[in-house]
Amino acid sequence: MQTVTVGQKYQIVIPKEVRKKEKTIKPGTKVVVHGNGNGTVTIKTVSQNWLEESYGAMKEAWKDINPIAELEKMRNEW
Repeated sequence: MQTVTVGQKYQIVIPKEVRKKEKTIKPGTKVVVHGNGNGTVTIKTVSQNWLEESYGAMKEAWKDINPIAELEKMRNEW
């Protein structure tokens, strides 16, 4: 657990160790801040839309596969 200081403009910096663990936090990432009223504050990243979230997800799976050859193979199976 890290301790941060609230600045004069009520801003905080997310510690580097937390940013490394949470791969979804990048400059420009939107977050939701929720105060529970008992001294607990929760910060949660806002998920992007489905298209942005899934972009590049299959890049590794198709790494050594020629998609054109696979398409031709499927067409020939029909």
